[in-house]
Amino acid sequence: MKLSPLDIRHREFPGKFGGYDRLSVRQFLTDVAEELEGVLQERQAMQERTHELERRIEEMQQQEDEIRRTLVAAERMGHDLRETAARESEVILAQANVFRDAIHNDAQARSTELEAAHQSRISALELAFRGRFADLEREQHQLILERERAQAERMADLERVFSDRHSDLSARLASVRQEYAQFLSGYRALVSSFGELSARHILPEESAPLERPLLPTIPPPILEPGLPEMPAARPEAHEAPRIEEQQFL
Repeated sequence: MKLSPLDIRHREFPGKFGGYDRLSVRQFLTDVAEELEGVLQERQAMQERTHELERRIEEMQQQEDEIRRTLVAAERMGHDLRETAARESEVILAQANVFRDAIHNDAQARSTELEAAHQSRISALELAFRGRFADLEREQHQLILERERAQAERMADLERVFSDRHSDLSARLASVRQEYAQFLSGYRALVSSFGELSARHILPEESAPLERPLLPTIPPPILEPGLPEMPAARPEAHEAPRIEEQQFL
């Protein structure tokens, strides 16, 4: 008789005087039912796992049979291909021998024809080369004469442009030097007048010291590319403002 966990849980026994404790018996039956239920669940899981493994084994056997059939078919196909390739190679080799002989004979005949045409062509090329060489010598001499004449004209143009450009730059340089001298003279006068005013002015005792004025930076004149550089300014032109500044401080 098969017993389920539910049958064990609800099993009833007839009462008897001096018998077992009903609560202990009921607790034991409950424990047995739970243990049996766990065993049955584990058995069910093992059966499902067994069925899954049997199914996978069957699939692997089918795949193995399929691979075995494929290998047999591949071996048979390879054997057929080797036999077919051997037969085709023999036919191709025979055709190649025939074709080789035909090409060799044709090549010999063609070589004879080409040798005759080559000699004729060499003679014609020698005559054409001599005529062309003479023409090239005349053309080279003419080109040399024209190049020398063009070079002389170009040198004359360059000298004229250089002379004009040099005169223009010299005039611009003189103008820039004059403007710089005027600016330097005005700057010296301004510094001198400012020194006199500061000497007349009485500063408070707690007044903060005057900050040292920053001298303006005179950027050099910008020349166009390819032009000669301007000569550096004389040292005395730059040292004069520094002397005035020291006297002012």
